[in-house]
Amino acid sequence: MIIKEKSIKSYIALERTLRYILLKDAQGKESFVFKRFIKGDRGFETQIEQVKGDTESTSIVMENRLLNMHKQFRVNDEQRMRKRKGETKFYHCILSFSKLDSLSSVELRMVAKTYTKMRFPRSIVVATNHTDTGHQHVHLIGSNVEYGIHTTRYLTKAEFKNVKHKMEQWQEKELKLEHSRVDHLKKKIQPFLKMQNTNSI
Repeated sequence: MIIKEKSIKSYIALERTLRYILLKDAQGKESFVFKRFIKGDRGFETQIEQVKGDTESTSIVMENRLLNMHKQFRVNDEQRMRKRKGETKFYHCILSFSKLDSLSSVELRMVAKTYTKMRFPRSIVVATNHTDTGHQHVHLIGSNVEYGIHTTRYLTKAEFKNVKHKMEQWQEKELKLEHSRVDHLKKKIQPFLKMQNTNSI
């Protein structure tokens, strides 16, 4: 599993990211939407089922659903206890797997749920899977402001690395993937080899 995180620093960027993760592959095979602390979303899920097959009606429901999510992320963020200019408001996380490993939508949902517990235990989260590339991956947006507490949740590099290690241990135990292990030393070894080659010329 490869885990990447990108900072989202504005509400406009949040809306763009929500549109990308929720609408780009919305009708993808075996897709799911995982939420935490998002109110009123079950009503939208019911509406989507009712208008299934009607592209225009589905688009309208999906748009309203997205705006509802965006509003809840924004309202929660506006209540943060400490405000700074240029601060990170949300994180866009991407959890990717090898092309050689195949996971069901149930397993991918488990990945999203487990990562949320480890990385965003008290934050608003929305996650879904995409099937538009050669490898399976999960997109997840997590708030940097904890829900109902309004404190920020920044991780140090060491803490984030620890989350990655825990996720890898979990996937090894629960999913038994053969090809999606991350070589944490890879980035450190390559510059060393390059330096050796340069010195030998």
